[in-house]
Amino acid sequence: MTPVKVTVIIPTHNTGEDVMVGLTALRKQSMPRTDFEVLYIDDGSTDDTVAFLERELADEDNMSVVPMTNSGWPGRPRNTGVARARGEYVHFVDDDDWLAPQALERLYARAKDTDADIVIGRMAGHGRGAPRAPFAKPLERGSVRENPVLLGSMTVHKLFRRQFLLDHDLRFEEGRVRLEDHLFTLRAYLLAKQVSTVPDYTTYHWVRHRNGKHNISYAPIEPVPYIGSVRRIIALLHAPDTRVSDDELRHRFTANWYGSKALKRLTGKGFLGQDEERRAAWRQEVIDLAGELPAAVDRHLPERLRVLSRLCRSGDHEGIHAYTRFESEVRHLPEVEEADWRDGALHVRARTSLVRTDPETGESTPLLFRRTVHATPSGKKRVRWTWQPPAPLDELAGLDPTLDFTQPLKKAKAQGLVHHKAGGTQLVVTTGTSTLRPTPHEADPELWEMHWTTECAIDPTGVDEISGPLDPGAWNVCLRLNVGGWLSSPRLSGVKLSVPGPKKPVAAEPRRSAPRHHPLHGVARATVPVLRRTLPAAAYLALRDWYRHLGASDRRPAPVSVALEELQRAGQAQALSVSSSRRT
Repeated sequence: MTPVKVTVIIPTHNTGEDVMVGLTALRKQSMPRTDFEVLYIDDGSTDDTVAFLERELADEDNMSVVPMTNSGWPGRPRNTGVARARGEYVHFVDDDDWLAPQALERLYARAKDTDADIVIGRMAGHGRGAPRAPFAKPLERGSVRENPVLLGSMTVHKLFRRQFLLDHDLRFEEGRVRLEDHLFTLRAYLLAKQVSTVPDYTTYHWVRHRNGKHNISYAPIEPVPYIGSVRRIIALLHAPDTRVSDDELRHRFTANWYGSKALKRLTGKGFLGQDEERRAAWRQEVIDLAGELPAAVDRHLPERLRVLSRLCRSGDHEGIHAYTRFESEVRHLPEVEEADWRDGALHVRARTSLVRTDPETGESTPLLFRRTVHATPSGKKRVRWTWQPPAPLDELAGLDPTLDFTQPLKKAKAQGLVHHKAGGTQLVVTTGTSTLRPTPHEADPELWEMHWTTECAIDPTGVDEISGPLDPGAWNVCLRLNVGGWLSSPRLSGVKLSVPGPKKPVAAEPRRSAPRHHPLHGVARATVPVLRRTLPAAAYLALRDWYRHLGASDRRPAPVSVALEELQRAGQAQALSVSSSRRT
């Protein structure tokens, strides 16, 4: 059996011709075909998926389809794929997702450079949110114990060293087991010697079909088995081979699943849209789980969920219902104050307010906080902010200090976010300033509203030090704010960013080395710094490409007058369109 660098494992089930989206992307991989293989493991499709794949892959030496009897879940197909794989590494892909053109090449190179057991590539979401925190900073040779931010990426859409999986008998749960990705990935994280990321390139495109199309494990979620899976995940933190010995770190890890997979099941419109019998069943399962966990776990929850946990620990069904109905509509409302293009970047100034929008009337009212000042023994004054729940949540006032929002308000930062409309990539703009501006409430000056002002500069040649140039196409500009777990990223109305695509390739010409003393060479070297600062990014890049083509082609040197005309056209080009509904 001839080895290859990477085996891509794709479970399929009644996918039909829609599998072509992912297959086309695999055919466009920059890694040579001889270096990777693709295994479509079909989980007993009842349509023509297998026949279609067999016809489509007939001429593909590195791709094949493996039919199997139906298991009803992706675990057994993935295990079968690992057993049959020839790759030094394996990459799990779902049949409705796709890989970016350089994904395999970049992931494999990163694995070899860092000797990693697991490599995680930046993801883009289509119809769903994709993790961003694990890619905010480069990570090489890390571990989940030292880098808990990795818990932000728990799907199996990663590159795994195959021998690492075999050595530790890392297998997927077979049968209908909820959160099987988390059970597999957490154990892998805890056993891995080194984990690395690819933060500067979107490798994986993650799709959600609202009707569950193509998803093997799509089915209504039942409270008892789901919370049972949460218990099993938490149990891994105590298992002999994966135990997290540090108590605080173990509590932090526990809070990750208790909060995101249990408490959050009691929030949002999806929960509120269920009938009361089902809501009561979910509440009771989470109440039971809360009673099994140490109270110290709550310290690692975002404040929004800390309040909910307190209600669950007291078994207060009515309080939980009232709280979740209220807080599901908490958000922030941004307003653009100024947006213009200068110094090679889109500069945006905006303000936003933390509010709750009534779902029936659409009216937004500010969340209110009480301000108290305490003197420390050294004589310094410390400000404490306590959230003041309105009616019908007045009884929550007895949950103090759970309602202490001092730290989340202090840490909250309104950040620019760009979202590629077609590609799904989301990038946080790390430049700029964000300032909290509390304002006394008009009706009661003892209570305060929370407002933020923020400024950011979005440079399409690189929004931060990691991500590189923005992909061509339309980008939405959003404002992201997280206050104690109340997180939303609404679009900034009237502001948009359009990045031009690459020029069409010129006809092939005999190439020769660039002249050492091109007539424009000295002028270009002297003016590049000025042009880079003064021209819009797209205009500068167009001029640079024109000059490089001129130097590398077999054309006669152009007169300076032609160069000046080109410069003028580039300066007038508005390749990056910026509009604002408000400008001051």
